[in-house]
Amino acid sequence: MVSGENGHSEETSTLGGVAAERVELSQSAVGDVTGAEVNVRQAFVRSVSGGEVEIEESMALSARAQRIEVEESVVGLAVAQDARIDRSSVVFLLSPRVSGNVNAVFTLPAAFAFGFGIVVARRLTGWLRRR
Repeated sequence: MVSGENGHSEETSTLGGVAAERVELSQSAVGDVTGAEVNVRQAFVRSVSGGEVEIEESMALSARAQRIEVEESVVGLAVAQDARIDRSSVVFLLSPRVSGNVNAVFTLPAAFAFGFGIVVARRLTGWLRRR
């Protein structure tokens, strides 16, 4: 169900996008969600942004917020000032404050190490080709 502050709601929805002050998604698939307060439960979201975002038992390709809470979910990219992640997987996590049990594939240090490895590999292959 998708419901916004304007009273609009749909049961098991597939929508292109939702924007409202307060958004609640449940068992839905939505392209883009924007709101000051966003709650996503058992849904798929391409991108979600807002002041406070909660994602539970869902999947989001990207999530950007001042404060984000993720529980039993999968997120591709999470960007937040304050992140609380419990029993979830995040591919790219950018946040100065992280708490909870998070399985991050690429953290900021890992991203720098990966980038450094790419630079070294390119220079080494260039050097070997010149020989």
